[in-house]
Amino acid sequence: NVCVGAIAARALQGARARSAARRAQRVRRCDRCTRTPHRPRTRNPSSPPRMNAMLINCVAEKTIAHSDTIRSVAFSPDGTKIVSGSDDKTIKVWDLAKLELLSEKTNAHSSVITSVAFSPDGTKIVSGSYDETIKVWDSGKLEMLSEKTNAHSGIIMSVAFSPDGTKIVSGSYDKTIKVWDSDKLELLSEKTNAHSKCINSVAFSPDGTKIVSGSWDKTIKVWDSVKLELLSEKTNAHSNWIMSVAFSPDGTKIVSGSYDGTIKVWD
Repeated sequence: NVCVGAIAARALQGARARSAARRAQRVRRCDRCTRTPHRPRTRNPSSPPRMNAMLINCVAEKTIAHSDTIRSVAFSPDGTKIVSGSDDKTIKVWDLAKLELLSEKTNAHSSVITSVAFSPDGTKIVSGSYDETIKVWDSGKLEMLSEKTNAHSGIIMSVAFSPDGTKIVSGSYDKTIKVWDSDKLELLSEKTNAHSKCINSVAFSPDGTKIVSGSWDKTIKVWDSVKLELLSEKTNAHSNWIMSVAFSPDGTKIVSGSYDGTIKVWD
């Protein structure tokens, strides 16, 4: 089973991440975690620069932020906070500047938390989990506002708010896409067998009229966000599982990332 194999692979990655985390001990400002790669060999000026010639500057770091693999992180709309969701079943909200913990919810779900996101106004957080439950939280104290148990018949892999904050879209291992009212988590629409394999990523367009989905069936699809009618699709968009999809800010392009190691931009 592709999904089971993928879960096992992620579990192995989590074990490796835990081992690495145990070697870290503190929070630190990260001038010294700046990555300065070796000087590249002389190249023909007309050839493109090597990717490893770029500098990546770490401005803040939080070691042992969770006790297990962190699967999802997201900025608040105003850019002052970060939310994180982990295999340790915990959701945490951090101050961006110093990565100081502002609030946390232990046992937020009964299993691995796969996806977290802020609402457009920053007052709420949505989370999805292996426990097949979607929950909405107050972003300040992480008090639960609403939940939907058995939201899907399989692991919930991706959740996202609509641009106006009134809806939530979810994608699942059960191959289904669902759209929910964000206040009471009442089901508004659903598309069963939206893909032939697990749906790994879903996102609204900036104007809220469309939803893009990416799947382990290597296909990208665009849907009408109201009735979930298929508007367009790209089969064999990648040579392996599609792990993440997103719209550009103006809604004219879609970016996709895949297990095959490639990033692609689509019109």
